[in-house]
Formats: sequence, structure tokens, C-alpha cells
Amino acid sequence: MGRPGVPTLDLRALGRMDHSTFLYGPSRAVVNRLLFAMVHAVDAEPLWLDLAPRPAAGEEPGPAELGWIAKDRLFLAEEADVARPQDAVANMALSNVIRTDEPASSVARVTDFIRLAPIVQEIISRIDRDGPRHALAVSNSDRLRGDYPHTVEGIQPIVTTLLEAPLIPFIAAQGTPGAGRMAFAFVFEVRAKDLAHWRDGSLVPEKAPRESNLPIGGAIPLRDIPGLAEVFDAPPTRK
Repeated sequence: MGRPGVPTLDLRALGRMDHSTFLYGPSRAVVNRLLFAMVHAVDAEPLWLDLAPRPAAGEEPGPAELGWIAKDRLFLAEEADVARPQDAVANMALSNVIRTDEPASSVARVTDFIRLAPIVQEIISRIDRDGPRHALAVSNSDRLRGDYPHTVEGIQPIVTTLLEAPLIPFIAAQGTPGAGRMAFAFVFEVRAKDLAHWRDGSLVPEKAPRESNLPIGGAIPLRDIPGLAEVFDAPPTRK
């Protein structure tokens, strides 16, 4: 329960509408723990893709390093090439493989899938399309920011392909990303100095569907969001 008159957020609502979410802020550790809380509120068995998983010197370990993610749900992009988009491969398929009489919409879907990073294609290939829709968390996306489009038009096909997979994508980044983040339905800025001061931080909705009733531009105190204390103060452990 939140405090009277203070806005809060039910993290479970992020998954009810099957929308996409982008999360960013100055502290990688805070962003990644909030990412963990979000996907677990939405899905009991989320998928987790960790980009460049080995932390830099002085960085707090993330959920993957801490062993919070079940091994059969964890994907590590230890080599940058497996997480980069395959624009050249998609263009080659478009010119040499895909039939010219195919409907434009079908061609777009095929090329958008081929353009996805190999590790993302692997994740999608493992999904049971007859089963429940799963959340996909992508942590540390800023480490490959230069390899991806910076515009809404460039990012939108990636988001659409993930939603059609079918997945509920949650992408997290340290720092301030480019305009492409607006391709996501929910965009949140996390304002928190570090893990030790997470209770003084806030979550600011930068974009959200109208039906979510979130206060765009208004600060939601992290300490008032149900479920965060369990992640920040008493982190889960795995046997």
C-alpha cells in the first residue's frame, strides 16, 4: 500500500496489457534490480538476456552474477557479435532468398526477424507458442547502444517482432538513451544515486499508455512501490 496522496505503481500492471517497457537511469545496479522486480511481478518464469555480463571494475554484480536467474531461463551474450542486429544478413535474404511476389507485410515480418540478433532469435526459437506469454528482460542494453538504431522508426520493428514472438519485452540501460526509447509503450527513468540510497530514489514515467493512468513526468517514490524492498533489501537466493 502506498502513502495517502503519493503516487505508486503496481508492477504487475506492466504485464497485463502485454506492452513493451524501457527502463533507464544512472545506476546500473539500481536499474537492473528494478528490472528484475518488474519481470518477476509480471511472469513467474521470465527469460533474462544479459548483455556483456561481466561487470566492469567497481560495478555491483547484477542479477545474473548473483545467481537470481534460473539457468534454463538465462542467456548470456558473452560475445558482442551474438547480440548485434544482422542488418547485412536481412538485406541479403531480402534480395536473394525471399520471393518477390510475397505480400509486403509478410516480407517485412521475415526480414525483421532475420535482422534480430542471433541470441534473440535463439530465445524466440525456444518459446512454446501455445504456452503462456513470457516476459523477456534485456539488461545492460547500453553496452551495445552504438550497434542499434537511435530512432523510433528504427527500433519499432524490433519491439513489434518481440511482441509477436510472443514475448513481453523489458529493456534496461544505464545512462540516458536516445529517442528510440519512445518506440516502447512504457518508458521509465529511474532516479536513484546507488543501491545504498535506493529508498531515496524515484521512478518517473516518461511515456505510458493512457489506460495505465500513470502520472507522466511525476515522480513515484521507489520505497512506495510494492515488492521492491524484497529485491533491494532481502535479495532472493537460488540453491
